[in-house]
Amino acid sequence: MTNTMTMSRLTLVISTLLLFFSVTLSANEANTTNALKLGSYQNIVEQQAGHPLVVVFWSITCASCLKEMATIKEIHQEQPNLPIVMISIDDISEAPLVLATLKDKGLSDLESWVFAESNTQRLRYEIDSTWYGEIPRLYFLDADHNRRGISGKISKADWLELLAG
Repeated sequence: MTNTMTMSRLTLVISTLLLFFSVTLSANEANTTNALKLGSYQNIVEQQAGHPLVVVFWSITCASCLKEMATIKEIHQEQPNLPIVMISIDDISEAPLVLATLKDKGLSDLESWVFAESNTQRLRYEIDSTWYGEIPRLYFLDADHNRRGISGKISKADWLELLAG
């Protein structure tokens, strides 16, 4: 009788743990970040073919980037169908802090990437040969994917003007 009770308890404990881990994994899948490697940026742009797109390069250590996130949140709330992709230039090892920052700023539902190349200069060059790493760096792509790059924090009015035309 004791063996049967012990097995039942063990089965219950294992079932409970499996349920806990499956729920935890499902919750974490919704808030993940991707590893940006050579070729990733082109894939991001190609996935939005025929649609406007905004790509934001930022860092967890950039005060202007963190301030810009308030404007990004407003734009995202007003235009939820506008794809905005957040790309952190921090090292992939900082991904948990990147995700925590996006969550804190109310942007965890946006597509998120983190640099994952050891040669970040080569990665930046592939993205834009005229970009030297200054952040925040925003790219506004229209439906034909004509691209306009802007460095530095910009106002909401500037965002709306760039999105309009």
